Amino acid sequence: MKPLYINHAEDPDGIISLALKMRHHSSQSKPLAGQHIFVRYDRIAEAFKEAVAKVDNYDLVSVADIDANPRLVKAGGSDFSLIEQLAANKLVSWYDHHDGTQKHADKLTELGVSVIHDKNQCAAMLIDQAHNKFLPQGIAPDPYERKLAKIAQAHDYKNISSDHPNIQVGNQLEKIIALANESLDYDLLLYLSFALAEEYCFDEDFKLLPQWQDYVNQFDQRSEAAYKELDKTVEINPVGDHRILFGYSSPLLSQKPGSFYLRQKYKQQADVFVCLFKSPTRNHIILKNENSNYPVISLLENLGGGGRGNGGGFSLDYDITSENYQTVKEMLLFRMEYSQ
Repeated sequence: MKPLYINHAEDPDGIISLALKMRHHSSQSKPLAGQHIFVRYDRIAEAFKEAVAKVDNYDLVSVADIDANPRLVKAGGSDFSLIEQLAANKLVSWYDHHDGTQKHADKLTELGVSVIHDKNQCAAMLIDQAHNKFLPQGIAPDPYERKLAKIAQAHDYKNISSDHPNIQVGNQLEKIIALANESLDYDLLLYLSFALAEEYCFDEDFKLLPQWQDYVNQFDQRSEAAYKELDKTVEINPVGDHRILFGYSSPLLSQKPGSFYLRQKYKQQADVFVCLFKSPTRNHIILKNENSNYPVISLLENLGGGGRGNGGGFSLDYDITSENYQTVKEMLLFRMEYSQ
């Protein structure tokens, strides 16, 4: 069985999910040209159009850590048309934890998609659990695969005050992924996925091997200046009873590094945090403090995006530049005022 993999490109859960799937299709674990489609939310329609164009060459499809958000649902000319074409006469498994996928689970099932969803479990953990159900009696789950799934889970649902080793490893992987996404380097993402699948990423103590630590060091060396530049852009605006913080970030800090940094550093000064990114990033992040009652998910869905819990993302069809930044900010403030 020849699989087509469609995975979120922007965080450890999507990349680890791909690594786990590659391990379970061991005969296909070597990267093949065109077999792996990395999905950024700002290019989600293009990614699924690519998948539809290729799907006839594959026997089954694995989708992981991708929200069936309004931007995807409405792409392709009519609602769900891209997903319908993808699932026609193919076995499609969709592992996810986002609200949009849960919202459309019945429709996806009607189209022939097998939806594996749990709002409290990341995609990698769902994949690991699903595969373990089919292990022969007496065969224990693979400890390496369970470790990868736990790293993805800890990173996606992390307690920011915790220094648990799984969170630390996830943060390191996130830096490599952010470095790749800064320049849309999908080859690096595939290389990382393959290294994770083949156990070429860590030593026996689960410390990054030197070639991967080098990427983390590159991120750390460059990110210090990027965070300082982000701090210079911070503005706080009142919207009703809420304090809305805006920041304009280097693409090096997309998606979570920049947005989570803003929330952590300025959590006493604002309630909602809007992190807008420079080119080539067109997916932007809005987070809120846990104690805020601002309806951030509803806002994101109205903007054509989605999320879960205390935040998520939305995409634009154009780059945010120094010339149009203020216009985008004013548009968002207007939308936020009427989303309360």
